[in-house]
Amino acid sequence: MPNGETDTAHKLLAPLGSLHVDWSSDQPVRHEPFLALWAIGRVATRRERLVSWHKAKQEIKELLQEHGLPDHTLDPGLPLAALHQSPIWELTGTQGDSGQAEAGLEGTLHELLSTNSEAREQAVATLLGTYFPDTSWESLLLSTGLTEKPFDGFGHPPYVPVGMHFKDRRALHVANVHSPTQGGIWGKAKEEAKSIVVSGGYEDDEDFGSEIIYTGQGGQDDSGRQVKNQDLTRGNAALVNSIATGRPIRVIRGCKGDKAHSPAEGLRYDGLYRVEEHWSQRGASGFRVWRYRLRAVETVDGNAAVSAGQLSFPSAPVISTPKDLGEDAPGRKTAITQRVVRSTAVANRVKQLHDHTCQICGTRIETPTGAYSEAAHIRPLGRPHNGPDKTDNVLCLCPNHHVAFDFGMITIDEAGKVIEHGSEQHNYELRRHPQHEIRQEHLKYHRDHHETKRTADGS
Repeated sequence: MPNGETDTAHKLLAPLGSLHVDWSSDQPVRHEPFLALWAIGRVATRRERLVSWHKAKQEIKELLQEHGLPDHTLDPGLPLAALHQSPIWELTGTQGDSGQAEAGLEGTLHELLSTNSEAREQAVATLLGTYFPDTSWESLLLSTGLTEKPFDGFGHPPYVPVGMHFKDRRALHVANVHSPTQGGIWGKAKEEAKSIVVSGGYEDDEDFGSEIIYTGQGGQDDSGRQVKNQDLTRGNAALVNSIATGRPIRVIRGCKGDKAHSPAEGLRYDGLYRVEEHWSQRGASGFRVWRYRLRAVETVDGNAAVSAGQLSFPSAPVISTPKDLGEDAPGRKTAITQRVVRSTAVANRVKQLHDHTCQICGTRIETPTGAYSEAAHIRPLGRPHNGPDKTDNVLCLCPNHHVAFDFGMITIDEAGKVIEHGSEQHNYELRRHPQHEIRQEHLKYHRDHHETKRTADGS
């Protein structure tokens, strides 16, 4: 939003952070925040701004019964009238079921939330984070019409902007940002990972902002010391699955992580990262650890988070909601990818020399726009491998053998023989070109790197 619009929006949204709540007991009374969420839900579902007193009371009563205090019987008409003292609310006519009163959001605020989805998301985030530390955000969003279906756990959670701050791990859970209240990886062995927390829990972690070298889970004692080898199971295996599918995961940074990229206190949601590769090595304490290179999918600033109001939120308990898989009419999302910058000229040179023919199987794929092949770096670019982006570190491969090579299912020995580590064997020899020199040191690095992984995971 332009600066002028941002200032206006801030003034209109500011009162949402100061609604009346009775915090005197262990179970707070927060009818006004419930009412505000209900009204914004009507905006999101394009219903009329002002609602009759009787209809509003009925809808608010149902919302309070579902999410409010089970033993609280306050007449919903009281907060409808009391909220009139706030600049966010409008109440017209004679109050009471027999009167002609109508209630709803103030007109200017309603117009802002109707026409500006960013402002509406900020309003909802403010209400959820400020007033609902003990209520499932997802159930509130569903019952107020602010979201249409349960969150599947992947991508950005509804109404959680990148850069949002959270008090503790329970608060992350209730917002569906990171479900485990202790584990650093949200994911199972046969699934993709959904999120990780980077908070200085492992001595081998390295945080460079838009790039992270992350250490897997396990092998620590109660004091946090690494005392045994890590296994490629549970969340560690889930991160490998994320490499295979390419689906990004959420990264949350805690205040105990690298000071250059971490929040001063609590935890902060820092957006989506792609898991690009994994390997095992001896860690600082001498035990095998699994390591993963993650790269930010979205543009991030020097502190690794995109500014989103820097809101702080209290904690909340665990609540889960069943999820249906798939959808009849898949929607669309805009995604921005970010990868290591590779030289197109280098890749094109190698592919042209081999006439887009796979150096392993000899396949040449024809498409309506010409031949297709892929340039595969032998020694990966970027940390920790730091392979060069030169023709002597690049192979021309078909898509299938590119994937197999990157996952170490294919290696190449000193004589150029293609070693296949799967069940099928083809006795391939690496195809050469007199103008394309391939450095043996890069092939050896690739062999050694994947042999170490196969030894570590027992394959």
